[in-house]
Amino acid sequence: MAEIELKFQIPSQSRAQFEQDFQKLQPTRHRLCARYFDTEAQQLQQHQIALRQRLEDQQWVQTLKAPTEQQFERFELEHTLKSPPESCDFQLYRKHKPAKKILKQALGDLDIPLILQFETDVARYVLTETHQNSQTEIAFDVGEIRHKDQAIDIYEVEFELKSGQLSELIDFIRPWIQRYDLWLDTRSKSERGYALLQGEESLPVQHQLPLELEQKDQIATILKKIVANCLAHLFPNATAIAANHYNSDHVHQVRVAIRRLRSAFKIFQSVTEHVQPEWPEQLRDIFQQLGSTRDRDALAESLIPQLEKAGSPLLKLPPHRQKQPDISALFRHSATVDLILQLLSFSQEKTHSKAKSSHKILCKGLSKLHQQICQDAENYQELDIESRHRTRKRVKRLRYNVEFLQSLFPEKDVKTYLKALKPLQESLGHYNDLFVADELFRPYVKQNSKAWFVLGWISAEQQRLSSEAAERLQQFAENTKPFW
Repeated sequence: MAEIELKFQIPSQSRAQFEQDFQKLQPTRHRLCARYFDTEAQQLQQHQIALRQRLEDQQWVQTLKAPTEQQFERFELEHTLKSPPESCDFQLYRKHKPAKKILKQALGDLDIPLILQFETDVARYVLTETHQNSQTEIAFDVGEIRHKDQAIDIYEVEFELKSGQLSELIDFIRPWIQRYDLWLDTRSKSERGYALLQGEESLPVQHQLPLELEQKDQIATILKKIVANCLAHLFPNATAIAANHYNSDHVHQVRVAIRRLRSAFKIFQSVTEHVQPEWPEQLRDIFQQLGSTRDRDALAESLIPQLEKAGSPLLKLPPHRQKQPDISALFRHSATVDLILQLLSFSQEKTHSKAKSSHKILCKGLSKLHQQICQDAENYQELDIESRHRTRKRVKRLRYNVEFLQSLFPEKDVKTYLKALKPLQESLGHYNDLFVADELFRPYVKQNSKAWFVLGWISAEQQRLSSEAAERLQQFAENTKPFW
């Protein structure tokens, strides 16, 4: 019913070697020709549901796939068809309760007609390997996705856990990643087909998802749920960057997801031994490498319109002073892929400890952050620049961790607290952006004297926002009480 699989793209420079080595293992070959269906309004795609009819060698099979709460685990239901289908409808699912529920939630009505969207033609090479106590099916796919006269290539390998533990699956995959530079791809053939259909190069941006915790959850369980939630936020955006089909929003959301992860590790590090010390460091390195790209994008979106309004003679960012890192390569790099898989494995581990949960321990972490921010509020204008940056980071970390734990507390109390925190975070964030802008424009005055106007405006705006941030900090400290 549910399958756990990890899909990887094989870079062009590794394909010849991969294919040569794979064929030596004597896989079985299958021809797979599939047709994907949806409503005229593409309601299935909107709910990440795929419905296909596939000719597998000589046998037609109809398959329904849908997301589950677990990342990399999907609902899958197959029906063998007795004869070549003339059309596709929902008749097979009317008596299957889970499938019917999924479709009803997406469509409401199961009488909606279905239309052919696109087709795939794939040569699949399959073998099964045993590692420790787990069994893995490896499927190497070569082919294409077609829509009318358009086509995109398929060249990928998928590892599906048939039995055993996810951690053992990942352990099995690791040498393959190292040898062939495989990079993790969250896109299904269905998602790639819809992108072709819609003529879209950029993949959809994934924002953070709600997180539901339970009062009975142990601390280790809470952390694993948080990590899983952050990964669900990170993976699709990281895939877009790795595939080089991304925009500034993908980069921004990856940074947010990483920042959320680091915030969680910071507050949990003192209460659980489960956080590996190298994870926050590795995440920080990735975050920093994304920094210059995102900083320029953010300034182009926010600063330039403000300069135009102020009558600036210069309305563009200075050129890059040095070669920019290839962030697509960053998410194809084996070290990044391995880190993501480590975090995935950790998030899916069962919690064996029988110790009673104590949310009070986590609340101590929230209280400490709240108190530190209140202390900063007392003399914010006298703090040096580094200390002001520290205040901003504390506010952001507090917000993320309150959001993580909010399902454990009354909704009204959480909303009131976050409402007070949001304008404070915005002021501190805008204030920080100005320091980034100053560092960008200051060296540029030697090449373009118009940059002096920008620096003057930045200086005045820094003074204004410094006062605004100090005032909002004071309001927060005086009027906002912890609800936990």
